[in-house]
Amino acid sequence: MESFVNGFNRLGYSMSVERLPMGRDKLPMLAVRLDQAGDGAVLRLTGTATKERRDLAPFDPDVQRHGKLLDFLDKHPLVKRIELPGIVVRSARPPAPARVRPDSAVMPVRDSRRSHPRLGIIDGGLSPALADWVIDRWDVLADEDMDLSHGTFIGGLAVAGSTLNGAAACPEADGAELVDLAIFPNEGKAGAFASYYSGGLPHFFDEMDAAVADARARHGVRVFNMSLNILQAAAPDRYSPHAVRLDRLAEENNAVVFVSAGNIQPQDLRAEWPVDATAALANLALARNDGLLTPAESARNVAVAAVNPPDHTGCLPFAPTRFSRRGPGLRSGVKPDLAHVGGAGTLHPTLGHGLFSILPDGTVTDGCGTSYASPLVAKTAAALDHAIEGEVSRETLIGLLVHHAAIPEPLRSKELGAVARHLVGFGMPPSAERILETGDHSITLVFASRIGHGQQINFRFPWPASLVGPGGKCLGRAKLTLVTTPPLDARFGSEFVRINIDAALQQEQAKGWKGRLDPLYLPSSRGAHAVEAERIEHDLKWSPVKVYGKTFRRASDHHRTGACSLNI
Repeated sequence: MESFVNGFNRLGYSMSVERLPMGRDKLPMLAVRLDQAGDGAVLRLTGTATKERRDLAPFDPDVQRHGKLLDFLDKHPLVKRIELPGIVVRSARPPAPARVRPDSAVMPVRDSRRSHPRLGIIDGGLSPALADWVIDRWDVLADEDMDLSHGTFIGGLAVAGSTLNGAAACPEADGAELVDLAIFPNEGKAGAFASYYSGGLPHFFDEMDAAVADARARHGVRVFNMSLNILQAAAPDRYSPHAVRLDRLAEENNAVVFVSAGNIQPQDLRAEWPVDATAALANLALARNDGLLTPAESARNVAVAAVNPPDHTGCLPFAPTRFSRRGPGLRSGVKPDLAHVGGAGTLHPTLGHGLFSILPDGTVTDGCGTSYASPLVAKTAAALDHAIEGEVSRETLIGLLVHHAAIPEPLRSKELGAVARHLVGFGMPPSAERILETGDHSITLVFASRIGHGQQINFRFPWPASLVGPGGKCLGRAKLTLVTTPPLDARFGSEFVRINIDAALQQEQAKGWKGRLDPLYLPSSRGAHAVEAERIEHDLKWSPVKVYGKTFRRASDHHRTGACSLNI
């Protein structure tokens, strides 16, 4: 205490130091104010605040003096926390300007002196408006058989989505080098698809295999967007041949394909998502023909659903869109995997669908669809792949996205817990920057390896000392995400995943080890022993992607700290 009091005097500045009235048992708080009174440090540390109004001396704005004062406070052991004083404002803020529709699209200029995230777009072709960012093309289509509008909208989101829509909808920085895999002919032209792929869908996937392998070999592209679906509903007990082909493609190229969940037909559109959770459940109960389309049930790739854009008065921000199809897909997993902004299904008088990109001639347009949510997640994956030095596994890219994804606010109520995963999967991922640079009070550990039958990966570590409370109680929040590539066999239907891999965060006890995390979708009412069907549905047994988590609170968790072990 002597060094604390003497420290103010040694600074030699004029200041007032006064203890704030917080109650006898509260943590003491001092208000420190540099002034120009010229009478040195005036200390009032007894807590007997006078009710007389004093004339305040003029404030001292000298930055260096404030810096030295903060440096002294920062280093003294009595000081636990420093806060700047708040500013009182009126609770009713002036109305903010409404979101406006962009008049024009100014494409960013590619700087060829540095590298950019790379993304392959499997579609019908990209227009010359994106030529600066297109580094290669796989072009098998004649000009008269190309429809550039769909692919150009997707490419525009990858290149200039943040400028056109803002960071809330498109959090990644503008710019992405694109490989144009133009293999899908104009669906509005009769006979066009059959003229290129006489063998039907198998030949189409053959062409896709060749195009993806070429982009991977020539340019190192590992992230691909395929906003194309097949008009067949994904069945819970059948691993479709289209998903088989897509999964084989991803595994052979150590790549990830982001697939749209599919759009509901106009006659089956759901009502806009309401604020009330009970009304939302009622709308879902009345919905029909809104299940996932193949190949969104893919086990090696990522299916993306659509949520509403922000600042669109015709819909609830970040709620599931009325056109986005929902899971479940196959019984042994969560589908869709993730979600992102895909435009609103209800038109706004000026904003339209509320998600903006460009037409083939470069002019701004709005649109909606799971087709446009998928490239936003793919852009984040490409940004992750670009930002991480060296080549990481495809499982690591998926794991980082899933691990940091969050369920949108409209779906966080307890009543919607059982259906949220069928609408948005594991949630919306943040930007690549937020994924890689977590806050000062968290850490992400990544384990990437291969294990054989009967093996396990084990990593022991001590629980952080800063998260150990009085009496040795563990505090904090832990989350564990497991992404695996188990053997698959379509002959076994819903049991096509042939090996189950689990993970656990365990704590050492007097008699062995005890698991501390729960599966993400575990119901609160389940008993201690679960039957196989419950483990498949809630524990995600047999799922290639699993998420576990728990928050350890001071009042409820009485286990003691000690050595912890992460087992896979």
